[in-house]
Amino acid sequence: IGDVVDLDEAVGTVEKISLRTTVLRGVDGTVWHVPNGEVQRVGNKSQLWSVALIDVDVAYDCDLAAARQVIIECVQGVCATDEWVDSVLDPPQLLGVEALGADGITIRVTVKTEPGAQWGLQRALREALKSALDSAGIEIPFPQRTIWVRRDDDAAMSTTGDDPAATAP
Repeated sequence: IGDVVDLDEAVGTVEKISLRTTVLRGVDGTVWHVPNGEVQRVGNKSQLWSVALIDVDVAYDCDLAAARQVIIECVQGVCATDEWVDSVLDPPQLLGVEALGADGITIRVTVKTEPGAQWGLQRALREALKSALDSAGIEIPFPQRTIWVRRDDDAAMSTTGDDPAATAP
C-alpha cells in the first residue's frame, strides 16, 4: 500500500489490496479496480530508488560540447538546491547523445532519486534547462519541414520563390 505501480494499462498509487482486486489511484485521480487474476506483470515505480530521466533536444547547428556543459551545470545546480539535495541519491549523469532526430539532437541526462521524487525533479529540471539554454543562446529545436511547390508547367519552385532549375548544372 502506498507504492506507485504499473499494472499494464493501470498506473497509480496502491490504495487497497484484497483477495480479488487491487485498487490504484492514478495521477489524475482515476481509481482503478484491477482484478488480481488479470495481473500479468507489475512494475513498481517507487521501490528503493527512482531515476529522473530528461531528454534535452538541441539544434543541429549548436556546439555540442557547450550544450553538454550547460546541461550538466544546470542539472547539478538544481540538484544542489535545498529543495532537491535530500532527494538526490547520486550525482547527475550526462549520458550523452541519445538520438539524432528529424529536428534536432537529443542529449540524455539522469539523476538517481528517492522513490517518487523523480517526477517533481524532472519538472524542475525542464524549467531550469529551458532558462539555461536560452541564456547560453542554445536553440531548442522545433519541427521544421521544407515544402516544394510545383508550377503549372511542373517546374519545381521553393517556398522562397527561387527556381531550383535556374541554378541546376
